[in-house]
Amino acid sequence: MNSAPNSKQSTEVEEFTEELAPGTTLLHGQYVIESFLNSGGFGLTYLARDSLDRTVVIKECFPGQLCMRRGKIVQARAKGQQDEFRAIVRLFVQEARRLAKLDHPNIVGVHQVFEDNETAYMALDYVDGQDMHEVVENDPARLTPEKIVTILKKLLEAVTFVHELHILHRDISPDNILLDSNDEPVLIDFGAAREKATRASRALSSLLVVKDGYSPQEFYIEGGQQGPASDLYALGATFYHVLTGSPPPNSHSRLAAVAANEADPYVTLAGRSDQFEPEFLVAVDRALSIFPKDRPQTAFEWLYDIDAETRRKAAMVQANNDRKMEESISRLVEETNRAVLEARRLEEERARQAADTPRQEKKEKKPFFSWQIEDGFFSEEDAAARAAAVLEDAPAEDLSEAELPPDPDDETEALAAPDGEEDGEDDGAPAQDTDPPPRKSTRKKSLLQAIRPSSVWRLWSVKREDRQDHLGKAEL
Repeated sequence: MNSAPNSKQSTEVEEFTEELAPGTTLLHGQYVIESFLNSGGFGLTYLARDSLDRTVVIKECFPGQLCMRRGKIVQARAKGQQDEFRAIVRLFVQEARRLAKLDHPNIVGVHQVFEDNETAYMALDYVDGQDMHEVVENDPARLTPEKIVTILKKLLEAVTFVHELHILHRDISPDNILLDSNDEPVLIDFGAAREKATRASRALSSLLVVKDGYSPQEFYIEGGQQGPASDLYALGATFYHVLTGSPPPNSHSRLAAVAANEADPYVTLAGRSDQFEPEFLVAVDRALSIFPKDRPQTAFEWLYDIDAETRRKAAMVQANNDRKMEESISRLVEETNRAVLEARRLEEERARQAADTPRQEKKEKKPFFSWQIEDGFFSEEDAAARAAAVLEDAPAEDLSEAELPPDPDDETEALAAPDGEEDGEDDGAPAQDTDPPPRKSTRKKSLLQAIRPSSVWRLWSVKREDRQDHLGKAEL
């Protein structure tokens, strides 16, 4: 009698369970879930096998505050949350595709991104090992000073690779760094998708993507400027934990103390251990500076500070670049000198050719019509030169004054003596000692006027060939 209610209750619990049951298949049987690993605010993680019988890790987009599972299908908890849920699924897929481009031995590989059961999944490399948090807690002797330095250098190289692709991890911590059986570190569980999801969803906005002790203070501030130095703070906090056995003080509390003019509760590593080089400990302290501007700005900068080999390689690269620069400058100088010498040679060659070539007299332009002179077709200098040539060739008697009609603009002609009166004589009147009347003006025409149409016709007595040459056959 009691079996029916118990069966119904069991069915309801099974129907609304969050994680997928072992044996569940995904992507048409390509993946089979073996066991549930862990859950977070934004997803569930499983151990699974693919169609080639390889062990992989499956990560499912499952923001628990927004969705629930009915059977295998994932759906929004409320109708009004459907759009938010779908937006987060799209972000999950976008970030997974970006992470799939990260091909580095110290970064977990993404095999495939796919959608199923109304949500999204990604298949990741399975790393057979423990995370650094477990190692520090359970087997600290495994992490010798030499191994710690080596692990940090490899992680800095991995972070450099990530940042060069303009990606931030945003969730570096001891539990997101796996150590395989050879103590090779592998960076896992990027938090970029979670950080974007909190901004895209009102329901998830209250979930700060922070970890006390590891996240920098800018992660606690809405709209805080995040960059490569933010990841470096988290990496510094991780190795502070490795070196001391506990994480550093909360960065938000440190910022509040400094703002209140109180002492920073952070205790520096410098001088606390003689098992590490002083510059190694100083570099970790610098990465844990409260303000981003005081931290290393790139992972390579941190690596440069602690690794002599990196400094040597950087010096060699710089020397090689300097040598290439010197070679480029030398080639440029040689090419410039050759170009200058060639230009000089061509100039000298042109000068010699010009000296050897006889000069050709410039051909005079001659007007064909008189209006070409009147309308300024020829300059005054041209007209003057032509008039001078005409006057020079013409006989003097042909250009007598008598042949020139009076010029109405000449005021001196108005003062000329009347007919019959010459040299101051009057009819029977005694001679007066007066100035003789002005003689008829011998008006000097301007050279330009001499070849204007009205003046040219006055030169009629000039020999015919000159007139033809000057005026052209058309006017004759």
